[in-house]
Amino acid sequence: MRLYEIYRDIYLEPSKQAVELALRYGYLPYMVQRYLEMLGPDEALELLEAFEKPVKPVVRVNTLLIEPGELMERLESLGFQLEEIPWAPGSFWVVKTPRSPTIGSTHEYLKGYYYIHRDASSLIPVLLLLHNYEGDVLDACAAPGGKATFMAQILKERGKGIVYASDYVLYRLKTLVGHLLRMKLDNVVVAWSNALNLPGKLGRRFKRILLDAPCSGEGRISVDPGRKTRTSILDLAMLAKREILLLDKLIDLLDENGVLAYSTCSIAPEENEYVLSRILNSRSDIEIIEPELKLFNYSPWLTHYRSMEFPRDLEKCIRVWPHRHGLFGFTTCLIRRIKS
Repeated sequence: MRLYEIYRDIYLEPSKQAVELALRYGYLPYMVQRYLEMLGPDEALELLEAFEKPVKPVVRVNTLLIEPGELMERLESLGFQLEEIPWAPGSFWVVKTPRSPTIGSTHEYLKGYYYIHRDASSLIPVLLLLHNYEGDVLDACAAPGGKATFMAQILKERGKGIVYASDYVLYRLKTLVGHLLRMKLDNVVVAWSNALNLPGKLGRRFKRILLDAPCSGEGRISVDPGRKTRTSILDLAMLAKREILLLDKLIDLLDENGVLAYSTCSIAPEENEYVLSRILNSRSDIEIIEPELKLFNYSPWLTHYRSMEFPRDLEKCIRVWPHRHGLFGFTTCLIRRIKS
C-alpha cells in the first residue's frame, strides 16, 4: 500500500462554489468540496453553520461512587443546569454553568464522581461495543481516557472484565492514569505502546477491541476551529494509510466471532468508508455487522462518493452529523471476525 496510491484515490479539485464558501467560513477549499458532494449545497451550508455553534459538554456519572440523581442535585446546587441524555443513562449535558466553580474544579469532580466529555458522541462506540457483553476489552488508542474509564466502569458494574488500555503518547497516557486514580478504577491494565506493535506484545486475543483511531479530528471543528485549515490532502492520505495499517493489525488480535469498534471524530469518507473498503477488499475473515443497540436516528455511511463505490454493508455503520444530530461529527463501525 503506497501513499501515492491513496493520495491519487482521494485527490479532488474544488469547484468555484467550494472556493467561495471556503473563503467565507475559513476552510481549505477541498474540505468544502467534500461537503458539497456528500450533502449537496443546501445541507453543506447547514453543516458549515453548525460548526460555528458551541457544543454542550457532558458529565458522565461514575455510578460506582455515586447515584446520578444525587450528583445532579449536588451540581445544580452549585449553579449548574444539567439535562439528561435520553440514550445514555447516567450522562448529562451541561447546559448552564456558574461563574465559579468550573465543571472541572468541583469537589465532586476531584472525588472522581464524574468524567467530563467534550461531547456526547464519544459515548457511542462504548455503548455499542459493550452491549450485553462481559469480559476483557482492548482499547488500543486509549488516552486521555474517556472511553477507557467508561468501559472500566461498565465492566466493573457487571462484575467481570479488564480493560487493557494502550497508547503511545506518554503525556496523554499519564492523564489516563490520573483519571483512573481519581475515579478509583482498578480493573485497567495500562501499556505504553504503539498500537501497531500490540500483536507482538500482548500474546493473546480479545473478544472486544476498540480502535478510536488517531484522525484529522474534522468533526471537532466547533471546539477547535484550527482544524479548518490544518489537514492538507497529503496529510489526509497519510492519516488514511495509518488508519488502514492500525485496523489491519488490530483485527489480527480479534478472537473468532470477536467484534472491533472502529471510530473516528472525523466525517471524512477518506478516513472512514475508504479505510474500511480497503480492509474489506484485502481480508476474507471479517464482516460488517449492524449494531444491536439503536441509540438514536443516526445516519448511515456512504456507498458511493465521487467516483468511488463502497460495499453496501457499510450502510450498517453510523455517522453523526453536527447539523443533523447536534453533536460532534463522529463515526462508528462494528467489525466481526469470521472464519476465512
